[in-house]
Amino acid sequence: MARRQDRRAEIARAAIAPLSSQGVHHVRLADLGASLGMTGAHLLYYFESKNDLFLAALRTVEQDLRDRVLERFATIDSARDRWQWLVETGAPTGLDDSGLLMWLEAWAGAVHDDDVLALITELESAWQGLLRDTLGYAVARGELPPGIDVDPIVEGVSALLDGLTLRVVVGYRPLDRAAALAIVDRFVAPLLPWKEPA
Repeated sequence: MARRQDRRAEIARAAIAPLSSQGVHHVRLADLGASLGMTGAHLLYYFESKNDLFLAALRTVEQDLRDRVLERFATIDSARDRWQWLVETGAPTGLDDSGLLMWLEAWAGAVHDDDVLALITELESAWQGLLRDTLGYAVARGELPPGIDVDPIVEGVSALLDGLTLRVVVGYRPLDRAAALAIVDRFVAPLLPWKEPA
């Protein structure tokens, strides 16, 4: 069972590239299997459907992000630096950003698929938890005032990054990653009165 789970995880990771480049609705299970060195039928031994594989791949993307964040935070004491790094890490990089292309697929799929909706709700809660914990850490260190209302800031930053992601990744607005980060900074700066820790 453990071996099957390990193989399932390997396949989910390998599927990120073809799923993000072709889109879950535009790639056939047989083609997906071929790109992974397997048959479509063999894929169904590990996953109930193409959608099941997509959900596992998206979960892998987000777990990798979380692992990277926690590993990086272990080397950063400053809450402000942690916050800046977290926002930059969550910002879109462009049309070659496979993780964010997966999110575009998920957002569209969630409208009609309860399984996709449940997963992105879970993953978004985990992402917002990282933002919330970082601001809580800032308050504890004295880098932000104790009375700051963290929840609306977290919700706003998360929504702003989502909206900017659409513009950068889809490419329908002349906006790149640097411009997106500048917009986030401009809107969030008045809400986060950073100061040096005591």
